[in-house]
Amino acid sequence: MSKKKADKRRNIVLITTAFTLITAAMVFTLTSVFKPIKEDAAVPKKGSSSVTERILERDGEIRAVWIASVSNINFPSSNTLSSNELKSEIDSILDTVEDNSMNTVVLQVRPSSDALYHSRIFPSSAYLCQKQGQAFPDNIDILKYLTEQAHSRNIAVCAWVNPLRVTTNTTDITTLAESNPARLHPEYTVAYNGALYYDPGIPEVRELIARGVKEIADNYEVDAIVFDDYFYPYPVNDKEFDDTVSYIKYGSSLSLEDWRRQNVNSLIKESYAAIAQKCYFGISPFGIWSNDNGSNGGSKTSGLSAYDSIYCDALSWIEGGYIDFISPQIYWSFTDKNAPFAELCDWWDNKLKGKNIALIISHAAYKVPEWGDAEEIGEQIRYAKKKSSYRGSAIYGYAVLNANSGNICAALKEIY
Repeated sequence: MSKKKADKRRNIVLITTAFTLITAAMVFTLTSVFKPIKEDAAVPKKGSSSVTERILERDGEIRAVWIASVSNINFPSSNTLSSNELKSEIDSILDTVEDNSMNTVVLQVRPSSDALYHSRIFPSSAYLCQKQGQAFPDNIDILKYLTEQAHSRNIAVCAWVNPLRVTTNTTDITTLAESNPARLHPEYTVAYNGALYYDPGIPEVRELIARGVKEIADNYEVDAIVFDDYFYPYPVNDKEFDDTVSYIKYGSSLSLEDWRRQNVNSLIKESYAAIAQKCYFGISPFGIWSNDNGSNGGSKTSGLSAYDSIYCDALSWIEGGYIDFISPQIYWSFTDKNAPFAELCDWWDNKLKGKNIALIISHAAYKVPEWGDAEEIGEQIRYAKKKSSYRGSAIYGYAVLNANSGNICAALKEIY
């Protein structure tokens, strides 16, 4: 063999070996963050595919920001924007994320039985169009645009879904688009405190929600889907969530409280199964699972209990292995008397030890103006980073980040 041919063959071998090593490193980085449950699955998740394996930075730490669409809190700023204005707002969000050395956007894509993406199941959102069910401006596909633009910048995209909220301020079913599943099936809903909610005690409701997340995972290159903390509605003035009909039909062998917790568990398990081979799935629960009563293993806190008040048993999801990550909303300071940050951060970390589930702490950046500066947020992230289950942080309060309230940008840049 000539020297020229030998050199060419050697170069090919070196390039191939290098490419293999780089690809393996990229896959390891992404999977080390979310630590998926089914490591031996035959079909890889999209999060470990060539499309998204380059997204996260080498340290494997999620650095996320929540972007709320309900009531036009963050995006879009109005429901009258043109397609170009919508794209401009997405670009601006990505600029802010990039400028602050963050790597993940969590966009609320289904705030109220509606969609900020093209869906055959849920109508277009009134927060994006002037009326629910109308065509998007220039038929724009916001989620497609976001994923393409974010991925080109090595930024991950998590689709945030509120699974059970139907409306925020009305119980009039006729205000919904004719194609809305809640209008087609009013028997799926319960009126509570001036709003409508899906009843998770009805099997068809759980199937609807699971089918909805599957639609997102099937049609969009999102890296993850996350449910927020809203399941059964938070208690208000001793009002009762009247699910008597479904309880009699499906759950009378259990106490009402245990049946409701079982319904939420089933909803999460079914949703996880629907997308298990497509993308990662997680929950962002209320920060207090339950207060310690001396025997239940709860945290040393004295706030609202998600287990008792909204029937969310996060420990069951962890033990059952049907989430890839959990992002508890620890929205209190270190000095809070009822729910100190360190106590809750330690508690969640301890509950995840030995589990194949990532801990991504959600922080209350929206409280920075109340706290006076962003030092609290910075110290919280530093504290969380020391925990063995920690895989990242997510800040809630994009407006604070965008306005650099309390000099939060400097605090994040120093950490990240």
